[in-house]
Amino acid sequence: MNSTARSSLAPRLLLVEDDDAVRRGLQLLLTGQGYQVHAFSRAALALADSTAITASHLVIDYVLPEADGIEALRFLQSHGWNGCAVLVTAFYSRQLRDTAVAAGFAAVLPKPFRDTELLDALARGAPVAD
Repeated sequence: MNSTARSSLAPRLLLVEDDDAVRRGLQLLLTGQGYQVHAFSRAALALADSTAITASHLVIDYVLPEADGIEALRFLQSHGWNGCAVLVTAFYSRQLRDTAVAAGFAAVLPKPFRDTELLDALARGAPVAD
């Protein structure tokens, strides 16, 4: 199988993280795990991408310039998206977790988190039912 065929079979993942170093590290990790990663520094850029709705996974920071991760997920859902979403945050609380899960996130990971925690959350997170 050539690399083009392999990449077309790889699950598409939207990664939205405003910290450049964290974004690059997560992009390398997730690409190495077989995801076709489309990385953005701002939610507005990710949501403006015409292919965003075709992603099967979303990993997004909670605190972002212009919008937060929960608002971004709600925007995607309002356009028919129902993939697996994971929220990462340096501002973890039970209230945030409960709000994020109610919005449709499969997991909420407090920063810093282990790579395996993110990979496990993505692997076990099923798309949200309609």
